[in-house]
Amino acid sequence: MQIKTAFNDNVFWAWERLENLPQDRRLRRKVTSDQARAALCALAQTVTGEAGLTYIRDENGKPALHRASGAGHYGATISHSRDLFGVAFCLAGQVGIDIEYRDPDRNIARLEKWLFGNRRADPNQADETRMRHLKNDPRQADFYQQWCVYEAIFKCTAINDPALRLPSDTVYLDHWRDYAGALVWQK
Repeated sequence: MQIKTAFNDNVFWAWERLENLPQDRRLRRKVTSDQARAALCALAQTVTGEAGLTYIRDENGKPALHRASGAGHYGATISHSRDLFGVAFCLAGQVGIDIEYRDPDRNIARLEKWLFGNRRADPNQADETRMRHLKNDPRQADFYQQWCVYEAIFKCTAINDPALRLPSDTVYLDHWRDYAGALVWQK
C-alpha cells in the first residue's frame, strides 16, 4: 500500500484492491471493511510511529483512531466499493473519503434527481440540462465525481446538504478506471 498525502501533509491516505473476495455481497462488505480498518491503523502507525492505534467510532459515530497514549484521537475515514477500499487519517481536524464504482446498470437519472434536483435555483431547467449531459457521458464520470464529493463532505462534517461547501479544497481521486473518488479535510 503506497502512502499518499494531501492538504500540505495534513492528511495521509492509501488505497488497495483486494482479490479473492466472497461472492456474497454482505460477507464481501464485512471482509473489505475489516481489511480497510486494519490498513487504516497500519497506515497511521507507519506515519506517526505510534503503536497501539485502534479503530473506533467516536461519541458521534464517526470513525476515529484512538491513540494508546491517551492523547486523544486522530480523524479517520474509510470507503469501499466492490474490490477496492480507500482509507485516510489526519493529525488534526476531520477527514472524509469516498470511492464509488461507476456501475453502468445504476439508475443515474433517479440518483441525480434525488441528490441534486431540489437544491437548485431553477431545478427544472438544470435537471433537463444535467439529464442530457448524463446521456452523453456513458461512464457518468461527472455524476460519480459529484456523488463522491457529497459523500466525502458528509463523512467529514456530517452535513448532508451537497449545496454546502467546506472551507477546504477537495482532492479528486482518479486513480482507477472504473471508479471515482474524493477526499476532503476540515481543520
